[in-house]
Amino acid sequence: MPRRLARLLLRLTGWLLTPLVLVIAAAVGATIALLVIPHIASAETGLILTFALALMAALLGLVFWVRTLREHPGLRHTLELTVEGAPDSPIVQRLIHPEDPGTGDAK
Repeated sequence: MPRRLARLLLRLTGWLLTPLVLVIAAAVGATIALLVIPHIASAETGLILTFALALMAALLGLVFWVRTLREHPGLRHTLELTVEGAPDSPIVQRLIHPEDPGTGDAK
């Protein structure tokens, strides 16, 4: 039972890790922008810069996370993720590829 619980915990962690990486990257980007904004006169420009830097940081976080998953198949296997960072389960595979009869459980 403890082994099964540990496996479930790792799977849930893996599924939540991709969005968590992106949220943290966006927060870091927005924080960096907020450190620069006091030197900018316009509030609108500051808001646009904060949004743009947060978006760029989230995209960079996604690129680096997907690259890490592609380079480390052991990590993908442990967290039960696909190369793209999506959960690797029969239910998700059926949602992604409904026409492929090779995925999913046999009934």
